Amino acid sequence: MSNHSEHWSEDAACRGKSATVFFPDHRILNDHRYDEAMTICANCTVRQKCLEMVIVLEDTDDRWGVFGGMTPPQRAKLRKELKEMLR
Repeated sequence: MSNHSEHWSEDAACRGKSATVFFPDHRILNDHRYDEAMTICANCTVRQKCLEMVIVLEDTDDRWGVFGGMTPPQRAKLRKELKEMLR
């Protein structure tokens, strides 16, 4: 992360990319629809912060798209595992 950024998202690899890469048509039931987004996330320096943000948000209403290098089903599994660890 650069020292001049006011928020971590300014350093995100997805910054300036089309939202359709990260939020593909939900009617397409293809495991490869997120491939481009996953490639971008794989090299992102703020990937962990992005994932942390969306894990908290998804308890409310955010269950779409790629965030932190994870698809919605992957994040749902992670959230379940985290809740089980806290029991």
